[in-house]
Order: sequence, then C-alpha cells, then structure tokens
Amino acid sequence: MRVLPGQASRLPPRARTVNREQASADQRERIIFAGAALIAKRGFHGTTIELIIRRAKVGYATFYKNFSDKEELLLAIFDYAGVEVRRRMKDAIKQAGDSWTDQVAASLAALFEMIAENPTFARVCLVESLSAGPGGASRYERALTNFGPLLRPGREFNKNGANLPDTLESTLVGAVFWIAYQRLIVGEADKLRGLLPETVELVLSPYVGEEEAVRVAEMYAAPVGGSA
Repeated sequence: MRVLPGQASRLPPRARTVNREQASADQRERIIFAGAALIAKRGFHGTTIELIIRRAKVGYATFYKNFSDKEELLLAIFDYAGVEVRRRMKDAIKQAGDSWTDQVAASLAALFEMIAENPTFARVCLVESLSAGPGGASRYERALTNFGPLLRPGREFNKNGANLPDTLESTLVGAVFWIAYQRLIVGEADKLRGLLPETVELVLSPYVGEEEAVRVAEMYAAPVGGSA
C-alpha cells in the first residue's frame, strides 16, 4: 500500500506540472489517509470532519466534493485497502502453485503480513467499521464472504465434505478476522506473523485433517531464533 503522498518522494528541482485531475486524485487520497490515521487513533465516533480536513490540508468544499459524510469516507478507506489485499492474495495464490492447501496458507500469510505492515488501515477495516453504522458493518460482512470461495474447494478433500456445515467457510474466515481484531485492538499487529502457523492449522483442519494441516502449518513457523 502506498505511503501518505509526499512522504515517499519530494518534488524534483524543476516544478512538476500537475493537471486538475491529478490534483483532485491527490486531494482524495490525502483525505483517505488522513481519515484512516484519525479513525484508527480516535475511533470512528471520536473523529470529526474538521479534524480530517485539517490533517489532510483541504477545505470543507473539497471534502464534500469527494464524500457525502464520514461514513462514506470509511467505505472508501475499506475499498482502498481492499484493492491491495486482493492484489497481494492473488499474487500469493499464483506463487503457491496448484496445491490448494499451499494456496490457502500463502493467502493467510499475505493477509497477516499486510495487516502487520499497515495496522492503521487494518484497524479501520477490521475494528472501527463494526461500530461505524450499517454501511461499515455491511462492508465488513462483504469482506468475510469474499474469502469463502478460496476455502470452499477444500470440501473435496474431506470424504464427508458434502455434510460439512454450510456456514463453515464464513465461520473460519470470521475466526481469522477475530484473531486479527484481537491483535489490532491491543496494538500488536506485528504479532500476527507468529500466529500464522496456528491460524493455518485452524483453517485447514476441517478439510484435510489435523495431521496434514499441521504439516502445512509448520512450513510457516518462524525459524528457531527468529523473531515472530
């Protein structure tokens, strides 16, 4: 995910020409990053539009040109993060090869790594969205269902797959999000890396059994002497 505009680079010696469309996109992105930082720190209800425009260095008119209210901004933050999540997971699945268990484990690794790298956006999406009103809760639920198709093929590996609960996938994804939620609310998103093996085991066990799930999970354990 890109850093806040202006932090990664500076203007070259000669002035750079920026057209109106680029300037508008930059303003929108500044509002998104400012909103994410404030909501993650102060909570959705503790963040005001006035605080957001001050941090983003834009005016009220610019804010309302892009967003009708604070909840619409939160949904935009969710969508902004979602683009990067889908890209990373798609890359992880591609690199994992044809093994379904490896694809799932690699996807979880990519998800946890992104959360650890971007705790601000992750907290907005996985913590604050739940108390931000029906729009935020709906977007959270949609994120849950988006992961279901990745897990459902695992039913083919279980001889009783046809009898597994219809809610299994949503329950497992909910558990993964809950693990992330717990680390985010205490400011320990980096600890997710160390929780990856047991999360992989948790997700794979209902499909391939505990022994195979443990085998795959061990591939993602931190090396002895390494940092979790």
